[in-house]
Amino acid sequence: MNRTYRRALVLTVMTMMVLIALSAAPISRAQNNAVSIVQLIANPEKYDGKVVQVTGFLRLEFEGNAIYLHEDDYRHGITKNGLMVVRNLKVDEKADKFDLHYVVLEGTFDAGNHGNMGLNSGTITNITFAALCPTRKPDHRS
Repeated sequence: MNRTYRRALVLTVMTMMVLIALSAAPISRAQNNAVSIVQLIANPEKYDGKVVQVTGFLRLEFEGNAIYLHEDDYRHGITKNGLMVVRNLKVDEKADKFDLHYVVLEGTFDAGNHGNMGLNSGTITNITFAALCPTRKPDHRS
């Protein structure tokens, strides 16, 4: 292999790696703390005061900021399947994009705070990461 061809190949591979990295969905620095909302509801004492990463349907509204297990839980008022969300800059900077969408949040779980009028099953505070949940494309193999 001549030198020019090798350089071009290395440059192409490096460019492709950078493009792939930039197009990837943002993720938290610590994925080992990913838990489901079900785990937090079922075992709140296990996660109380710990940093957790959850995925769910986010609703941002006056006295009703919460992340739900499913969109249907929000739509049907099943508030115990949700966790209150204490908003901060990580959420507020993209609130219009996050509201009424599935998101990934990372923050501290507070098992003792059940939100406005005790409606929820805990609270996510001190949010350090927030992003829209990546979606899958439909599988068209039929």
